[in-house]
Amino acid sequence: MAAEEAVSIAAEDPTAGEAAGLIADLVGYLTALYPEDDEEGPPPWTVEDLARERTFLVARIGGEAAGCGGLTILPWPDAMEIVRMYVQPHRRGRRLAERLLIDLEALARERGVGVLMLRCGPRQPQALRVYERSGYVRRAAFAHHREH
Repeated sequence: MAAEEAVSIAAEDPTAGEAAGLIADLVGYLTALYPEDDEEGPPPWTVEDLARERTFLVARIGGEAAGCGGLTILPWPDAMEIVRMYVQPHRRGRRLAERLLIDLEALARERGVGVLMLRCGPRQPQALRVYERSGYVRRAAFAHHREH
């Protein structure tokens, strides 16, 4: 990454501007990868919840939105789920996902959370490698998710 392409990560409103655009890109990407998930129904949280809780982060390179991720509460004490994790395809390979994970984990710790979970399917081998390199382990489906 060139020196002029400074990376910043900060909480942003996921319902507006470039943050909303990243989510729209992610939804399109996941819908193409997992069309069968349309049968699963909506998650028990909304992007408005992420905005209200200030748990949605946007990574910017040189001021331009490049990736995102958020946290939502799970129905167990001390647990949250990483949601809406995405890095634009042309920005991948720069360790942005790892940087977002580190900041999401720090945010979870600040909120007293000790367990983080996420959903990532088999058609995303690069993302699975990122999560596993970061210490996440595979498990069965949880919360409202179906098994892949």
